[in-house]
Amino acid sequence: MPESIKFTNPLINADFPDPSVIFVPGDGYYAYATHDEFSPTVNNIQLSKSADLVNWSEPVGALTEPPVWAKTCNKFWAPQVIKVGDQYRLYYAAEPDTKDGMCLALAISDKPHGFIDIGKPLAQVPGSTYKMIDPCFFYDIKTGKNLLYYGSAHEPISVVETADDGFSFISKPEAVLQPKPGVKFETLREGAFVTYQSKFDRYFLWVSGDNTWAENGYAVSVYWSENPMAEFLPIPYNHIILKSTPQWDAPGQNCILTINEEDWIVYHAVDPNDRYIKGTNQFKRKMCMSRVLYDAKGWPAL
Repeated sequence: MPESIKFTNPLINADFPDPSVIFVPGDGYYAYATHDEFSPTVNNIQLSKSADLVNWSEPVGALTEPPVWAKTCNKFWAPQVIKVGDQYRLYYAAEPDTKDGMCLALAISDKPHGFIDIGKPLAQVPGSTYKMIDPCFFYDIKTGKNLLYYGSAHEPISVVETADDGFSFISKPEAVLQPKPGVKFETLREGAFVTYQSKFDRYFLWVSGDNTWAENGYAVSVYWSENPMAEFLPIPYNHIILKSTPQWDAPGQNCILTINEEDWIVYHAVDPNDRYIKGTNQFKRKMCMSRVLYDAKGWPAL
């Protein structure tokens, strides 16, 4: 989408949290979002489509049916879709029927919709509650490694290497970003998204925290590293890159969409004048978008 195209936030004026957007050549844009017990729709993972990134369809379900291990589940969180060869992969987190902690999950399709779960969780730590959430797949063009980031509740953001199939783990988890107890927006880490900047040979880790349900309690921070499986450090200047404004509260859980060599951050945020899902005290988190700019040294800002 060229910068000349005009848009007004929100892109989706409904509850569409933890958004992830991909572009399918010749078909358009697909956006995926969380579904939970407070969602006004009956869809599992929400899916909306757009020809121009501005006007979006009514959400439908991305999964053809619930996973066999989560048939009674009403928590399908933080989806991310990638294309590998001729296959589309949908990574997400879900609560199993056993209610014994969230699981990382994977569904596949030959199209950017109609996903079928692989039939078992990718990973689970029984009793850990929210450790296994918010998966983010990243292909490292430098090493050829397939990496899967996840986390965290009040634990670190971690990464594991996967085989080419996308679901067989072939390394031990490595912590790449620790929480900082008592530091606003950094006590809890979640919603990892990783990008690579070839010009300066550095990796960026975008994360959100602390509390998506609190006024002025959620923001996006950016960290960097020369190694995607090593510790990430705060970018110079202001690493808390996106936080509340009078117009939009509690922004977070972002993806980065690159269009014509321009980066855009897609995220959810809360309209203070339309704060709650009808009939609940839960925030209505709407999909928004902002341009990402880089200074002469390659550091991002909004």
